Amino acid sequence: MTLNTLLRYLKGNHKVALLALVSASSLSLLFFRILITQNLGFIFLPWNLFLAWVPLFYIKWVWQKELSGAIPFWLLLIHLSVWLLFFPNAPYIITDLLHLRATSADMIWFDALMIFTFAVSGFLTGLYSIRIVHRLLTHRWNESIAWLAIAGSMFLSGFGVFLGRYGRWNSWDIIAQPMSLARGILHSMRDPFAIKHTFTFSFVLMLLYFAFHIFAEMKRNDSTHKYS
Repeated sequence: MTLNTLLRYLKGNHKVALLALVSASSLSLLFFRILITQNLGFIFLPWNLFLAWVPLFYIKWVWQKELSGAIPFWLLLIHLSVWLLFFPNAPYIITDLLHLRATSADMIWFDALMIFTFAVSGFLTGLYSIRIVHRLLTHRWNESIAWLAIAGSMFLSGFGVFLGRYGRWNSWDIIAQPMSLARGILHSMRDPFAIKHTFTFSFVLMLLYFAFHIFAEMKRNDSTHKYS
């Protein structure tokens, strides 16, 4: 993709452009930190942020396909499963705040703000991707089915964040290590800490998405604003 193509895309997708601006800000903070400290300790953050963008671009592509013509039911389920497989990478960045334990006292506030900016970037990207899924399901079926699917997705995502942070599993392990991943999932399902983490994280995800959805609907129905 050339620079001109990218600029045209961002010009036609204001929400993506805004999210890209927030993400660029977080990357700038990391670049500045590396520049002044000569330390690459947080170099993993851009990769985590990239993974947070994957489900958004994927579901936007699926949404455009759906608008062009109804996707076969079985294929739509596959697309939604792929989206759900990668979606936990978006809220996962919040858990990177634990790396502050290794930060020196003179950098603690800078690092906290930097990781928080990365987390906000990933979380907003994730909320927007959920919003698209919500619209897709409502368009295909109805609002009730959409909310049920979103609630189930948030619960599974909360569990996915636990698997990523504490089990150290990645989205692609479902292909690379399916049996080991299955054993890890079964073990975590019997872990009281995993259950508490899943319910807590999924509750927060659902609460924040609900607020995000209400705000988006208010903007959409406001005749003085344009929402797409």
